[in-house]
Amino acid sequence: MTSSDATLQSLRRQIDRIDDQLHDLLMARAAMVEQVAAAKPGSAVLLRPGREAEILRRLAARHAGPFPKGALMRIWREVIGASAGIQAPLSVAVAGEGLADLARDHFGVVCTITASTSPGQVVKLVDEGKVTVGVLPMPAGPMRDPSAAAGDQPIAPTAEPWWRSLAAEREEMPRVVSRLPFYPFAPETRAALVIARRPHDETGNDRTLLVIEAGTDVSRDRIRSLLTAAGFDLMATLGNHAAGGSSLHLLEVDGWCAPGDARLAQLVRDPIRHAGIVGGYPVPLPP
Repeated sequence: MTSSDATLQSLRRQIDRIDDQLHDLLMARAAMVEQVAAAKPGSAVLLRPGREAEILRRLAARHAGPFPKGALMRIWREVIGASAGIQAPLSVAVAGEGLADLARDHFGVVCTITASTSPGQVVKLVDEGKVTVGVLPMPAGPMRDPSAAAGDQPIAPTAEPWWRSLAAEREEMPRVVSRLPFYPFAPETRAALVIARRPHDETGNDRTLLVIEAGTDVSRDRIRSLLTAAGFDLMATLGNHAAGGSSLHLLEVDGWCAPGDARLAQLVRDPIRHAGIVGGYPVPLPP
């Protein structure tokens, strides 16, 4: 045996020992997850999207060396998904092309994925507790009237969007809790939102989704100015829906906001008739 062969065998034995250590740690982690599950009060959904985001952000920030960060994120998504499955069966309903793959990347191989016929069906399955979470396509965005001036375009009628039902103020109503992908494994990955019967978490770097009801003649600039006056920083208008004499607007604002936030009451002034929270999510990691 040459010296190079001996060196190679020694390195392989060291790698085997590291593999055993990693495996031992994974088994120890799983046992600790069982203890965490036993310590939690009864809950329909044991997912903690905020906690998951904090774990991935911390690992991404401390990562160094040649091991690809994308591979690290994929490994830990599998670890997190498997850990959630240890606590309770993890089932996911999806509606939309490509969303099953996106859900699998995020929740891992242990989850059960069901393809639904429509976003509304996904909301219904989550609301009835038949699946743990739903993965839904990002709203198509606001409808615009090309003949109107920029920034002052009235709201055009649209088909009823799936997010309208989430505006119902009912306990355990499904809410948006995550945005996918949290880490993009491919350069062109379709975005989606995750809903579950739980509130969204606060992590220190978050977005909140609001639905406001107003008259149909309100402009986007007017909405933005009212949000600013109430203390909100508007990041994007994700969708709108007009029916009868009212219009609904799905808005993404910076930061975390919970029901009862004083800013919501400040926001409700003419022409805004109602403002509610439909969820939110930790800001995803950059590529």
